[in-house]
Amino acid sequence: MNATDDKRQLTGDARASAAGHLSPVTCHRSPRSAFTLIEVIIAIGILGLVMTAIYASWTAVLRASKTGNAAADEVQRMRIARQALEQSLASAVLYAANPRHYSFIADTTDEKFALLSFVAHLPQDFPGSGMFPNQPLRRVTFAVEPGTNNGPPALVLRQASLLTPTNSPVEESYTLTLSRHLAVFGVEFWSTNLNDWDVEWLPTNQVPKMLRVTLGFGGDSRAGSTPAILVSSVISPGGQGVGRDVQGVA
Repeated sequence: MNATDDKRQLTGDARASAAGHLSPVTCHRSPRSAFTLIEVIIAIGILGLVMTAIYASWTAVLRASKTGNAAADEVQRMRIARQALEQSLASAVLYAANPRHYSFIADTTDEKFALLSFVAHLPQDFPGSGMFPNQPLRRVTFAVEPGTNNGPPALVLRQASLLTPTNSPVEESYTLTLSRHLAVFGVEFWSTNLNDWDVEWLPTNQVPKMLRVTLGFGGDSRAGSTPAILVSSVISPGGQGVGRDVQGVA
């Protein structure tokens, strides 16, 4: 019995000794990484700068595109206005036996904006010909009118047929705006007496030998400002008048 008790005591002492040598287990948690408030504010500021730069670039592209389209439209309108003047003047006719209906009228009292009105045998591709089927002989008038809502002046083309039959569905006149933002519409006439250009044309029963037409577009609307686009054309009218003898009038 003593031997057995001694053995149990030794076993218990060994367990206690082994338990005493064991160190307690400690759990260590690794710290989590996170942004500080300053870092968040800096990141938001950088993002705001990037978005501002993108918006500014996008706005600049839109403005450039709008300006380019407006300039292209203005150049196209200028080309159409110039072509209409050249076509109509090249087709001008004047019958001396009927000067009341075929008179050539030029009003240049306004230094910036002139007025031209004459009769022409217009081609089929002339602007507005679709409104006058089988009526190529028409009076055309180029005049400058003030823009709507205090806008810039506009070059206007009016057409009226001379040979419209009774009860015809064709309208009496047709108005077409050729170009807006007009700055200058000047007309000069070649004078055989002066052998130079003259700004005045008085005889309404004659067609000038040559005309110099100047068109100016864009620029500041204030007086004395220079137009952004200025073009000048020398045009020789096709018809120099049909005399009474040719018409069979005594």
